[in-house]
Amino acid sequence: MIAAVFAGCTKVDDTLGGNLIPDNQQMKAGYVELRGDRGEGLNPKKYVETRLFQSDSLISSNISYGYFGTILNDTLGERKAGFLSQMINYYKVDEGYFGYEPIFDSAQIILKITSIGRDSLTEQTFAIYEITSNEYITKKPVAANKSQADTTFYVNFDPTGPKDASGSQYAEPVYDASKKLFTFKLGGEGTTPSTATSITLEPTPEGRKYIRRLMLQEGDYDYSIYDPETLEQGGEAFKGRYICSDPDTPIQQDGNKETGTIFATSLDYSGLAVFGRNRVKDDPTLIKDTIGMVYYFYESGTEFGNVSVNTITRNYDKATSTAKIDIAKAREVNPDGSINEDRDLNSRVYVEGMGGVVTEMTFTPEFFARLEEEISATNEKEGKDFKTLAFSQAKMSVYFTESEYNWEGLVFSPELIAEMNAFPSRLGLYTNFKTLTPISDYAYSYEQNYNTTLSYGGYINRSRGCYVMDITGYMQQLWNSYIKAKEAAGGVIDDIDWTKVTNRTVYIGPEAYSLYSSSFGVLQGMTDPVNKAPIRFNLAYNLIK
Repeated sequence: MIAAVFAGCTKVDDTLGGNLIPDNQQMKAGYVELRGDRGEGLNPKKYVETRLFQSDSLISSNISYGYFGTILNDTLGERKAGFLSQMINYYKVDEGYFGYEPIFDSAQIILKITSIGRDSLTEQTFAIYEITSNEYITKKPVAANKSQADTTFYVNFDPTGPKDASGSQYAEPVYDASKKLFTFKLGGEGTTPSTATSITLEPTPEGRKYIRRLMLQEGDYDYSIYDPETLEQGGEAFKGRYICSDPDTPIQQDGNKETGTIFATSLDYSGLAVFGRNRVKDDPTLIKDTIGMVYYFYESGTEFGNVSVNTITRNYDKATSTAKIDIAKAREVNPDGSINEDRDLNSRVYVEGMGGVVTEMTFTPEFFARLEEEISATNEKEGKDFKTLAFSQAKMSVYFTESEYNWEGLVFSPELIAEMNAFPSRLGLYTNFKTLTPISDYAYSYEQNYNTTLSYGGYINRSRGCYVMDITGYMQQLWNSYIKAKEAAGGVIDDIDWTKVTNRTVYIGPEAYSLYSSSFGVLQGMTDPVNKAPIRFNLAYNLIK
């Protein structure tokens, strides 16, 4: 019943019995909707400002999954993912196991696909390279806040020339791009990979040499590299593999909004399997036995060899849509390492995974002034002296580009349905996106650890054509910080130091456990003629003295 009253009115009168309550304990409930569209007049107020934001601070190493593939998108251009991983021999190989002049029969890549994306019908070719240098680990600069170098890497890691924070190359290339070992294909009509997939690899001449080294037929190695007690020695001999889209067989845009996909594999269950046979030494024409080795990308029980790094590259210039992104106005840090001071306002909300573009939203002074008006209007009308307010519920709605406020008149066009099907199923709201610090209402760790459901929501409301977030806790903290800054300014709003209003800026991004999702969305943002349904706030409150 209360919800029905709120939805139908802009004010709620709860003064019945108010004369029995001590004056300093009196409250009055109210409700206001802040929209910022033409429904507020010819010059609607701008309650928030939205800007694009892209940071390379997303951790891409040791996250249990390897991402690989290419997506061509009319809005985002080209996105490519690959991963490098150290390798761990799963079984002990006894002295003499490979025998005399072993024969290489085949090699397979073992995958446990956990994410396929939208377009698995486009066949993609992937290349496997040998990691030839561990300098990216051994020569990694020590971070300013740490006592020693670690194995934490970020989405901007470049295996062709690892760079430090200033953009200077600190290590030699991780792999030799001229020496491809194997290729394999994934995707295509009727070949959507199952959860567990083993794919036979196509070896190159370099790949066959590599196998001979694994079988100890070439190179300065012996069986000690296969001893579980000396894994580090094996890791020095064979440093791992890098898997990425084959540069010699790129996919082509097929006229659709999006072509290709990025796959994810669980590294715990992924690796390389090699099969062969060995010979009878006295008569090499006779086969003695079959042989096989399995090298996993990750093994939880080992203390060495579990470093993995995902690499993400983007080329926004390849976008063809009018909604294409000017990354120069979104990136946090310029290529030269300087802070980007040229991030202009952007009327749309962009939410992209894989360390791509998200949206920075800042509450304007007009937002707080509008709430001050609520307090003043009530005081003037009723002769009261309410000083502040406490939110009983605060909801934020972010609308699809083809949507509008009036859900009863909402036309579910093919474009709107396509948006709702393709966009992320949930949005996260953060006070610091680089550290994934959420607003108080979006306690995602608590939600997962205790298998509970937050009132925050953040999911698509299909009947209304928008995402809805309950941000009551955050809104109260924001308002309290504003009141504190106002008091520090002597109660003069024009003198407020807005940098003192804590967390006035928040970030709309993918939900915390879907940061590497390949889905993305473009939504309506701040007040602007291009937006018929700017970000809306529905605020229920109690005025207090």
